[in-house]
Amino acid sequence: MQNRKIFAHITSNLVRRALNIRKHLENNHKDLETKKGLNRTEAKIYRLIKYYKKKKVLAADFKYDPEKIRTLVAR
Repeated sequence: MQNRKIFAHITSNLVRRALNIRKHLENNHKDLETKKGLNRTEAKIYRLIKYYKKKKVLAADFKYDPEKIRTLVAR
C-alpha cells in the first residue's frame, strides 16, 4: 500500500514535469536544453514503468502515452 502511494507521488511529479515541458516546447520549438530535459524526464518515467511492471504494481500492457496522460491530469 505504501509503495503504491510512493509510486503515485513520484510518477505524478514526473508526469506533470513532462507535460509542462511539452507545453513549453509547443511555443519554443528550438529550445534544445528543454528538449534534453524532456528526454531525461521521460527516460525516468520509462525506467520507473519498467521497474513497476517487473514488481507487478503496473499491468503488463501499460503504455506511457503523453496525450492520454494529458487528458487524465487535466481532470
